[in-house]
Amino acid sequence: MKLDAFAADDPVSLRDLLNGWHGPYRYRNGENLAIDDARFDIGASFENSAYIGYTYRHHSITKASDDSTLLVWQQLNDEPFEAGKIYDLYIGIELFEGDGVVCAFPVPLPSSMKSAGVEMAIGMELLRGRNMQDGYLKGYAVANSDRDYDYSAVADYYYTENYLYNLDVLQAEGYGFTTHLSFKIEGERTVFRAIVNDLYGRIFWKELPYSYVFISSSTKKYDENGYVVYNPAVSGVEKYVDYTQKLYPKYRLEGKYGIDSFSCIAIGADGIKRRVLPYAGYTYRFGPDAETTISYESRFDSFGLSIRYKNTLVAFRSDSLRHPAALGATLSYSVRF
Repeated sequence: MKLDAFAADDPVSLRDLLNGWHGPYRYRNGENLAIDDARFDIGASFENSAYIGYTYRHHSITKASDDSTLLVWQQLNDEPFEAGKIYDLYIGIELFEGDGVVCAFPVPLPSSMKSAGVEMAIGMELLRGRNMQDGYLKGYAVANSDRDYDYSAVADYYYTENYLYNLDVLQAEGYGFTTHLSFKIEGERTVFRAIVNDLYGRIFWKELPYSYVFISSSTKKYDENGYVVYNPAVSGVEKYVDYTQKLYPKYRLEGKYGIDSFSCIAIGADGIKRRVLPYAGYTYRFGPDAETTISYESRFDSFGLSIRYKNTLVAFRSDSLRHPAALGATLSYSVRF
């Protein structure tokens, strides 16, 4: 059994994000990211060969221009706009939530490769889609004063729930599959590992809501403080379609070097849609049944601590204890029969 979850956000802390973006704004030039990757697995392996089990997963990546995040934060916190400023708007999202059956097994290799410490494994999941988001909003906004702005944008958007404007839709059904690949070379003191999740994954949605619409500020009013409040004007196409969602691959490359029989260092990187999260770690073994690892991940400046005792692993990761913008947790437990 394993539960693994990680969430991170650039412009505001995760607590402020869940609280309607109310809190300090961290300005980041260029692209701003919000990602989450949560997964629960329970299953069984047979004599270190095949593995079969149940999986539930929820993962997303949201990309936004710095102007977009700044405008949203100013709007929600009644912060003054810069009169005359033109905001370049872009928000894109890819999200999948689903569950299903997973199986994995080692790849038979020649004895020469096995003796050189080479191992490979492949896996497949048969998935049922629960929720999805796949689309973007692109346009511009112009600040007329410190309390008012106009905007115009186009949205190309597949979804199970509409986050852009209020619209009740029928629940869609999605079924599909995905594949995984892992590779390891182990030497006397070194280990190199490569893992690709969702190497090739497709979810086939039936009767999925789709919108290609133009959104503008032609209808608006003002609150008691004089700040603009929008009820966006929407025009375009809204319909139900059959759609194939491509699951984006997630990579991990890692190299380990054993300093002595009690400790080792690791350097690696996680990759999500061409975004790289480099990390480094140090592991100390207290004996055959216990070890601890400290690590640092540089993209979101998060530090991690993990403790393993016998068949139990507990790990925690964060960039701040009070206002985390990156937060991760892992709990793993196995039983040998």
